[in-house]
Amino acid sequence: MSENSIALLICSNIVGGHEFQAAALARSLAEHVDLTVFVNRPEHAELFEGAGLQVRVAEGLLLKSGPLPQQLLDGWRRRAQLRRLVSGFTHVVVSAGAVEAGVAVGTSLRGQVPLSMYLPFFYDRVPVWGWTGHLYNCVLGLTCRLFDRIVTINRIQARVIRAFTQVPTLVVGNEIRRVNPPVEAGPTRLVFIGRLDHQKRVGELLEWLDHQANPIQELLLIGDGPLRQSLERQAHGLKHVRCQFMGWMGPREQDRLLRSADILVLNSLLEGEPLVLREARARGMRIIVRNIVGTRGVTRPEQRYASAKELMKRLCEVAVHQDELAHEASNAAAAENSRREREVARLAKLLVEGNPCALD
Repeated sequence: MSENSIALLICSNIVGGHEFQAAALARSLAEHVDLTVFVNRPEHAELFEGAGLQVRVAEGLLLKSGPLPQQLLDGWRRRAQLRRLVSGFTHVVVSAGAVEAGVAVGTSLRGQVPLSMYLPFFYDRVPVWGWTGHLYNCVLGLTCRLFDRIVTINRIQARVIRAFTQVPTLVVGNEIRRVNPPVEAGPTRLVFIGRLDHQKRVGELLEWLDHQANPIQELLLIGDGPLRQSLERQAHGLKHVRCQFMGWMGPREQDRLLRSADILVLNSLLEGEPLVLREARARGMRIIVRNIVGTRGVTRPEQRYASAKELMKRLCEVAVHQDELAHEASNAAAAENSRREREVARLAKLLVEGNPCALD
């Protein structure tokens, strides 16, 4: 172990977009620092080993399921184990898809070693819970102070996180995979890409799309999750849209399936920054998304909707497709990845120096 060695703890029980981005961040950081990745599930190991990283499995130690109070208690109970796990490392970065997922490790390691948290977004509970969401947001903001620094994925999220937590926050953008624009032509289809769970509000999307004014009557659903069977049953009863459930598909499989004429539609309750939006743009696809904080940084107002009526309006207003959009977006993706390399180098420097106070 070198004098400046960094531990990246993957506090997650699923493999999703944030975990893929954590692997991309780890690969980039490893070009600057001595990095070791600790994963909570054996199935995560392949994701990071495939990037050529040093990986250790700490099965079930980094995150157990449960609400916030349980996470605080688990962190206190497991503090001796977790402190032994990171003994000798000069800095720990905790990758958490939500604040709650990082709380146990933060509770265990606070005061033991400098701590950063890699967090895609702060989930504001007020729109869902009403006034009680304000209280919960305050508690979440306080738990974030277990960490010396928060690293997030774009400037909108950085502003939101700083407002709720008052913790120094900096940005390392998502890595954008290079996508070759499709060449196959065909009729326009609607496409959803993501996990089939409550967060994505797919059931509501199916209900809203099942309208006689819907001009596009084929929907591809790419992804899997706990609601798949119930959504398939719902889809059988639809009258104005045909659904094809494609299951989980890797990036290259998606490249072969999708056309530039297709339209990506997302109805999420919350997002950090949906990478599928940037990849769809690189394919030249058009985009229609629910108007939430996580989509505003990567879309224009005319691409967003807030109701079933607005969704139908957006679908009917979709402009004639232009192939050159794909090439323009591909060039933009290259520029964003170049900026990301500079952001990673800055983060690596701060980790080595132990300076938590730099703000964007």
